[in-house]
Amino acid sequence: MVGGGFCGLSCALHLALNGADTVLLEAQSPGWGASGRNGGQLIPCFKADPEDLIERLGPDLGGAMADLGAGAGDLVAGLIERYGIDCGFHRDGWILGVHSNAALPAVRERARQWKERGRDIRLLGREEVAALTGCDRYVAGYLDPTGGGLNPLSLARGLAAAAQEMGARLYTDSPALSIETDGKGWKVKTGRGVVQCDQVVVATGAYSGNLIPELRRSILPMQSLQIATEPLPEPLRKTILPKGHVVSDTRRLLTYFRMNEEGRLVFGGRGSTGGENMKSAHLVRLEAAMRGCFPQIGTIPVTYRWAGQVDLTPERALRVHCPKPGLWAVIGFSGRGVAIAPAVGKALASAVMVRDARHLPLPLSPVRPVPFHGLRRPAMALAVGWSWLRDRIEGV
Repeated sequence: MVGGGFCGLSCALHLALNGADTVLLEAQSPGWGASGRNGGQLIPCFKADPEDLIERLGPDLGGAMADLGAGAGDLVAGLIERYGIDCGFHRDGWILGVHSNAALPAVRERARQWKERGRDIRLLGREEVAALTGCDRYVAGYLDPTGGGLNPLSLARGLAAAAQEMGARLYTDSPALSIETDGKGWKVKTGRGVVQCDQVVVATGAYSGNLIPELRRSILPMQSLQIATEPLPEPLRKTILPKGHVVSDTRRLLTYFRMNEEGRLVFGGRGSTGGENMKSAHLVRLEAAMRGCFPQIGTIPVTYRWAGQVDLTPERALRVHCPKPGLWAVIGFSGRGVAIAPAVGKALASAVMVRDARHLPLPLSPVRPVPFHGLRRPAMALAVGWSWLRDRIEGV
């Protein structure tokens, strides 16, 4: 395994559970990248609706992929319980806030599709979504009771401990420098030594380097920016997310929020279109969005700010690759990795064990670099500006 995020850690854990001799290489420490630096929302579904997946992939594979997403929350909850991972996990449901009347038909259609697949989805009116979130800016809401919230870095560290407990060997501060094959096996070189293995899984997300050169050029990294207030007074906690839901919305440049175990309001959104540094303009905009959504917090200060890189693909869909026999790569969780990445890691482990991609409930695709990838930052900046303007025009 190359990459110590949710996908790589879950894959290593499930390979070890199946008796495989498993080594995981992580350039920094478990959860250092996007897995440990996100908003901590467990949203158990892909961004594509079930019928979209079925139309694109066929009833068998499309249905299996939808089911994998739907079961991701149960998988994560089970891992947390089985290995006693202390990550502030609560499963009180996920609300999708509908930011405009224009977005409402698609949300109703999503609810219909998931209800037909047995999911207990409920549509919320304006007053109910305001009461459950504390924000009166949504025209409606979509409630999935299987969603939840957690501390993502604690989850990553817990998965790493579980993988080691089951026999996997984890090497931190060990960036993989190259992957080579002689046709019989693979050699993964690091600055500290060489790992010889039969198969390699690369799960490095937005932090992908040149191990598979085309892989880095196939994604559009986008910063996920988070802020957190100081712990809110008890009276305020009764008005903001009083029942513990986590929330994201339907904006093109979405915002999302939850209350953590310390009573801090954690509020997130999109940041810059590349690079690790947080820009003050984005932080100011994000804090203004939070205070606009929750004017009741008044002047309560923001005390924490952090960011990570999200691995977006042009179609906002997960991609799984097998460019050579024994070499696997997965990329493009597009902001749904807290739930989806551990589930995909388990599915990859099953395929690796039998050396057969047909065991994957996911489509394989060739690595497709984004044309003119070197121009991605100015192009994405223009797209972000246009999306922000459209959200403002449509918003309520």
